[in-house]
Amino acid sequence: MAPAPAGLVRALSAAASALEGSADELNRLDGYAGDGDLGITMSEAARAVKDALAASQDQEAAQLLSTCGAGIARKAPSTSGTLVATGFLRAAKAVAGSNGHGVDILEQAFVAALGGIQARGKAAVGDRTLVDGLDAVCTSLRESLQAGRGLGEALHFAAAAASGATDKTVDMEPKVGRASWVPQRAIGHPDAGCAMLAIALTAAAAEVTAAGPGTRPGLIC
Repeated sequence: MAPAPAGLVRALSAAASALEGSADELNRLDGYAGDGDLGITMSEAARAVKDALAASQDQEAAQLLSTCGAGIARKAPSTSGTLVATGFLRAAKAVAGSNGHGVDILEQAFVAALGGIQARGKAAVGDRTLVDGLDAVCTSLRESLQAGRGLGEALHFAAAAASGATDKTVDMEPKVGRASWVPQRAIGHPDAGCAMLAIALTAAAAEVTAAGPGTRPGLIC
């Protein structure tokens, strides 16, 4: 059993640090549509990921993702924390059952995460949730796979897709969750869940690029 690639560990650590550093902004955005505590929840999730990384250095990629998901479920058991945990756990199953490499397996992991989060949260594309960002990321990764892009480039395109999806939510009316109770409050502001995804992916992409070409092919396997 090979341990998880260093690129995956660094990408997850960078994403976690970025979310911790963006806690106030995520709380602010969430305040327009929810309880205003997404930054707190994602900080707890980020610490769970860092704890998993520190304690699971010998685990292979699928096990590491599963450990992260389980840790988030324990330490950030709110609605948003549970959805993120579900995404990690579904991604772990996809990675464990895949023979793919590079962008191929990354795309499979995100598609699985999207499916799990949709099933758990009962949200669809267009409902102005994290699902909109994940759907854009999956589409971007699919396009990168077809275009033959390398992993680092594909991650940058995926992060840009998440940012683009976040911008589009500014004019969208929330249709599920607490935000749908008073939808007018949220209009004019980006969805906090989409913003969270964009922040995490932007940091991960930057870390993979900064680490050098040698780490890119082995981000997951």
